[in-house]
Amino acid sequence: MAEQPEKKPDPMGLDAASFWTRMAQIPILIGLAIAMVLFIITFFVDIYDAIRAYEFLDRKKTILLILNLLDMVFIANLVIMVATNTFNTYRLKRHHGGEDLMIQSQRAYRRMKHRIVSTIIIISTIHVLSELLEFSNLSVQQIVALIGLHMVLLFTYVATNVFQSRE
Repeated sequence: MAEQPEKKPDPMGLDAASFWTRMAQIPILIGLAIAMVLFIITFFVDIYDAIRAYEFLDRKKTILLILNLLDMVFIANLVIMVATNTFNTYRLKRHHGGEDLMIQSQRAYRRMKHRIVSTIIIISTIHVLSELLEFSNLSVQQIVALIGLHMVLLFTYVATNVFQSRE
């Protein structure tokens, strides 16, 4: 009985599409890394400007600065979560396959979805609080819209994470 040659993956089939999809993520990850460097510079420039202008001596301005910095930290964490998850998915697809990959991918997706939505709600909360404390030139309608959007995000999170069906 003759030995059958090993099947090689079709370079124009699913393996090639998977490879090129993963390769397309690399420039996106590089772009996110560059954006993070710019964000870090902005973070420290804001602190420097507050110290230079003696804004830290005014309680209200200090609270607003801290809220702004917290907002920046949570946005940076959001970018890091997305970049890390993208890289881990890339790595998983490269080293694993089959059912094991599907199970690990689903678990990672659920964890990441929870973290991302939680972070977005925190960012929204900080933004709404900043706008309310700043007494900016927002109209009543704009304030209601901000609070309404925040409530929609909150209710969506509760509906998808608390009342979801257990599989």
